[in-house]
Amino acid sequence: MGTAVASPLTVVAYYYPWYGESGRTWDLGYARGLLDPPEAPALGEYASDDPAVIAQHYAWAQEYGVDVFACSWSGPGSFGDRTIRDGLLPSPARGPTQIALLYESLQRLGLGADARIHLDDAAIGKLVSDFDYIARTYFPDPAYYRIDGRPVVVLYASRIYRGPVVQAIQAIRDRVELVYGVDPYLIGDEVSWTSAPDPTRIRLFDAITGYTPYDKSQPAGWPTSTRYEEAVARRTEEFQAVARAEHVAFVPDALPGFDDLGIRPAQGHHVLPRSVGPAADPASVFEASLEQARRFIDPALGLLAVTSWNEWFEDSQIEPTAPAPPATGPVSVTGGYPFASYGFSLLEVLARFKVAWEVPARGSPAKAV
Repeated sequence: MGTAVASPLTVVAYYYPWYGESGRTWDLGYARGLLDPPEAPALGEYASDDPAVIAQHYAWAQEYGVDVFACSWSGPGSFGDRTIRDGLLPSPARGPTQIALLYESLQRLGLGADARIHLDDAAIGKLVSDFDYIARTYFPDPAYYRIDGRPVVVLYASRIYRGPVVQAIQAIRDRVELVYGVDPYLIGDEVSWTSAPDPTRIRLFDAITGYTPYDKSQPAGWPTSTRYEEAVARRTEEFQAVARAEHVAFVPDALPGFDDLGIRPAQGHHVLPRSVGPAADPASVFEASLEQARRFIDPALGLLAVTSWNEWFEDSQIEPTAPAPPATGPVSVTGGYPFASYGFSLLEVLARFKVAWEVPARGSPAKAV
């Protein structure tokens, strides 16, 4: 056995710059805001473009080990676009934290009646136009995140693109390289719970990921009972194996829980609780998710995604909560699971994981100790 040596790990957290009067308002319904008693963000129901909020987010990211905010981007001139461009990037508090974009495919390209994104001529035209704007507006900024000098964009829900997908991705690359002399590093959100890995799709990207290891097709219940982590591992292994065969990098994802009943009650999704079992710690699902993701981190890339920094509408955030008593309901929001105000515990779990990260010599899998 070789001696374990330290190796850098880059943590990317999905970041939502849409909160505030001109963006998404908190009263749309986020699970913790509907609890009895409610559990608010530590910063309150903030505006994403508030410089003090941005500064605090950067301070926490730097303290607890988040290197990159992959920011939700829903189009030129949107509230989020302005917040990223005029608030996050030029913030004097940014320090070493970098910015990438999460391209919001559903919002930009539309969803068909079959719950798929159909890439007709109009959709491909919008993709190319959007990437032209992104390349012009964001890629020149030295704070924009790059891999091997190439600016990174994550294509959300690329797994449900249908139609001439090959031509669409090539059209993005051709336009950006022709006009700006840059080949973007494209990460496809390709890990699917309902479709097998497709090499012809996977090879279009520089890396693939799964935005979240939650899916409504999974059985409801405590993760220890449903064997949730084992199911996630099997599916992840399938996609990673095909990615390796196609010489495409893989980016695993860690998730602390999921609950969108507040904003999408009609969808009837089940809650993924933050505890693995009824007596477990409320950070235990995140701990287990990080530990499992560790197995799939590409040693040549060293990249881990976290869903999410602050997607409060789906209750996947690791952003701290304000102190509050344990919630007693309502069941229509909690799914019958206990909800505890977790404070900074999830950020602390992430910080410990990152500090413990090691890559053993001779190419054996990375391990956390």
